[in-house]
Formats: sequence, C-alpha cells, structure tokens
Amino acid sequence: MTNRRFASLSRRGFSGLALGAAIAFAAPTAQALSTSEAEVFVESVVADLRGLVENGRSGPEGAAEFLALLETKASLDAVGKFAVGRNWLEMSDAQKSAYGAAFRNYISKTYQNRFGEYAGEDIVLNGSVDAGRKGVLVKSLLKRPSTEGIVVEWLVSDRSGKTRLSDIVFEGVSLAITLREIFGGMIEKRGGNMDQFIADLAASSGA
Repeated sequence: MTNRRFASLSRRGFSGLALGAAIAFAAPTAQALSTSEAEVFVESVVADLRGLVENGRSGPEGAAEFLALLETKASLDAVGKFAVGRNWLEMSDAQKSAYGAAFRNYISKTYQNRFGEYAGEDIVLNGSVDAGRKGVLVKSLLKRPSTEGIVVEWLVSDRSGKTRLSDIVFEGVSLAITLREIFGGMIEKRGGNMDQFIADLAASSGA
C-alpha cells in the first residue's frame, strides 16, 4: 500500500481531523495490529474525511457529521482524559460527564472552524513501521503546490479491542501533546478551577 494516492482533500478539513480527531491518547499497548491493517484503516479515515470535505456542510450539521466520524475512528474518551492529565483523577462524576460533553463540543467546533480553508490537496501514503507498544505508525505526505509538502504520521492502535487513531504527528509535532498543553494552559489560567474550565470549554468556538 506504499505510495497510495488519495483523492483531493481540503487542507483545512484535514487539519480539522488532525486537531479534532486524532489528537489522541497515546496507547501503551497494541494487540496484534499489522502494518497493512493500519494502512487500510488510515485510508478509510482519509476517505471518510474526504467525503465530509466534498459535502461542504457547515453549521451544526457539519459539526455533527465530523463528531460522528471521530466516534468511530478515534477513542474520544481516552483523548479527553489525556488532554486534562492528572486533573481527571480529581474530577467528580458530574464534572467528568460535563467535561465529556464540552470536549466533544470543542472538537466539533474546531473542525467546523477549520473546514475548507485551502484548495484541494492530495495525500500519499509512504508506508508504515511497527511502533512497538504504541501501535503502528503510518507515514504520509500532504502534497501542496510548489512546496515540498507536509509530513504527516498517523499512530494507530488496537489497544481498546478496536482499531483507532492514537495520535497524529505533523512535521514532528504531536497533536496529542498540543491539545494537552492547550487545556493545561486554560486550567492554569483559571487557578485549577475545573468547573470554570469546563464552562469556558463548552462555550469555546474551537481552536
């Protein structure tokens, strides 16, 4: 499946997926996922995203469709836990429930805000490597006119019993870590007040 070319994909829609869907919890253990299976999975993610981009839906409908994609392609609960770090252990059940809803709202709005910014671009798969306990790292290139393109690496794991995205790395920058830093800064700015953080996250228009 090396050097497989996907159909045109809006860069902004792709960025929405990266920041929303795959800013995920780095799973410590994979089950028996092969490199070829991981590549097929990444292909399906990009194909589904391409469909959303081509539909061009905006507003609540578009956000809801993206969220539905995330629910099937990434472990959002694990993503959310990782994003708030140790704060998760100190949150009440009510706070966890409210945060889960706010997190999904944030993710869907982030996607909506980043949708369709750039002209269509191609993604080419460049093989994959076994990342050991973390899963399989699928490599790809987001091709851009008159540039060298953007290196994108997809970390795929089946730790949960289902194949899911664990992280996406753009030019060496982990989006899982990026989201954790964003939320960490928000929590620190509010003096560790999780209720205020959750309320503000729910009201956020996304990144």
